Amino acid sequence: MTNIEITRSHRLGYERAIQVARVLVIDLARKYNLSYEWSGSRAVVKHGGTGIKGALEISAESVAVFVKLNFLQSVFKRVIESTVHDVLNKELG
Repeated sequence: MTNIEITRSHRLGYERAIQVARVLVIDLARKYNLSYEWSGSRAVVKHGGTGIKGALEISAESVAVFVKLNFLQSVFKRVIESTVHDVLNKELG
């Protein structure tokens, strides 16, 4: 099993970070055919076609992204990491 863990600090404050994250998750869900469920400051995300699972956790100071990949899915690790970094750079500056 391969894990991706990316944490990025932000200066948005908790409420604004949650707002940005919710819009981001909705947009990514549409773009990549993901299902998601929010619980407080955490979103659990799943790609139905591949079974790739992940989570997004928001705090007042940071955003953390976790993705679990099985052996076969691990070939996508660099692409997923790159996409996550690009999205976080765009949304958090």
